[in-house]
Order: sequence, then C-alpha cells, then structure tokens
Amino acid sequence: MVYRLTIGYRGTRYAGWQRQSNALAVQQVLEEALAGVLGHAIRLVGAGRTDAGVHARGQVAHFESGRSFPCRGLVHATNRALPPDIRVVAACRIADGFHARRHARSKEYRYRLVRAAVLSPLDALFAVRVPAAIDVAAMRAAAAALVGRHDYSAFALAGGSHRSPVRTILAARWVERGEQLVFEVEGDGFLRGMVRGLVGTLLEVGRGRRSPAGLAALLAGRPRAEAGPTAPARGLELHHVSYPDRWRPLPD
Repeated sequence: MVYRLTIGYRGTRYAGWQRQSNALAVQQVLEEALAGVLGHAIRLVGAGRTDAGVHARGQVAHFESGRSFPCRGLVHATNRALPPDIRVVAACRIADGFHARRHARSKEYRYRLVRAAVLSPLDALFAVRVPAAIDVAAMRAAAAALVGRHDYSAFALAGGSHRSPVRTILAARWVERGEQLVFEVEGDGFLRGMVRGLVGTLLEVGRGRRSPAGLAALLAGRPRAEAGPTAPARGLELHHVSYPDRWRPLPD
C-alpha cells in the first residue's frame, strides 16, 4: 500500500528536508517517527528538497507499507512521536505507482517580507524586514517577466541535483497584506535556491538598484554572479504541491 502525507514544519533547526549523514533533516525525523508507529523501517520520498532553514506548510511525501493503518490514526499516532516543529497535517492511501516528486504537477512557494521599522519577534522566524519605501510596482513588473519557460541558472545555488536549469513558472506575483509583502510563485519545478535567488534580485529592483528589464535579461541562462543575492531562508515556505486528478485519495 502507498500512503501520501501532507506535512508542515518549521525549518529553523533542520538542515533541510533531505536526510543527511552529518546533520539532522526533516525526512530523518519523520521516518523514525513513522517506523515507531508502523513497526518497520520507512523510506519517505518528498515532493521537494527544501533547503536548510526553509519552512513548509504543504510538503508532500509518500511511502510504502505492507501494513494497513487507518489514515486518521496514522496522523495522530505519528504526531505524538514528532517534535512540535514538525506535523503530519493529513494522510491518505493512494494508488500504487504514485510518486510524490515525479507526479507533482506544480509547486507553490511563498516568501514573506515585512515593511516595518522593527520586526516583531512573532515574525522574526518566518519573515525578513525590508524598508517601507520599497518600490512594489517595479517588483511586480519584474515578477511578471518570470512567467513562462526560461533558463534560471542565474538564480540557482551550486550543488543542486538538476539535469537542466530550464523551468516553467506558471504564476509569479507580489501580494500586499498590510505591512506584509508576500511573493507567491508557482512552477513545474525549482532549482536549488532558485526562489531565494529570485527574491534577492527582485529586492534589488525594489530598491532601485536594478530595472525590471535588467532582471528579465537574466532569464537567458546568465551566470549566478550577475543576479542579486540569495535571500535568507527564514522567509520562505513550500506552500502547496498540486497533483493531477488521477492521483486522488483512495477510500480509507
């Protein structure tokens, strides 16, 4: 049987999603909790490999098990075995052959900024402070140029496992909510550090250091050094992963 999990976590104290030999990762903590519940070793496959310090509201992962377990019970039993900064939000059975990463239709990330003189301690783990006078209109114009299929080499960190730097962005927009300014970006996939590289470059546009047209020119596979800095991890979350209708949950 194949189970699909929707997972939320605060990435602050983890070295990212993917299990590592020399640091604690979210995948490892979840696999150990699930093994305790199900009574056998578990191998989780996540939809995306979030970097160190990045959060998730809607990470998706799947695993296989020969044991039948009620999905609602699986959620609660696993959460009892998890630290408070990781939670299984939902679980379901899914048809054989499902793969959380390969079958994802799109992923949505969100990056949160706060335009305030002083960043509240309630926001400090999940947002980055920027000046109130930042040019949102210019940032919106630059974000609009991202939509489409492009070579995003200029925004990616080295060391990723991707074979091609070309990705399709389906939507990219800045949403204002009072002092908050949220970058919402949805695509068929993302390179390592790509969203944070985009945000760092968009912020240069907002500060008048780069034009929207200058950002658009980077979408032809320019070197990483020509784009802006990588924005801090704490402002980023993997918000949602979408799948084709054929991968609907099975009856519990």
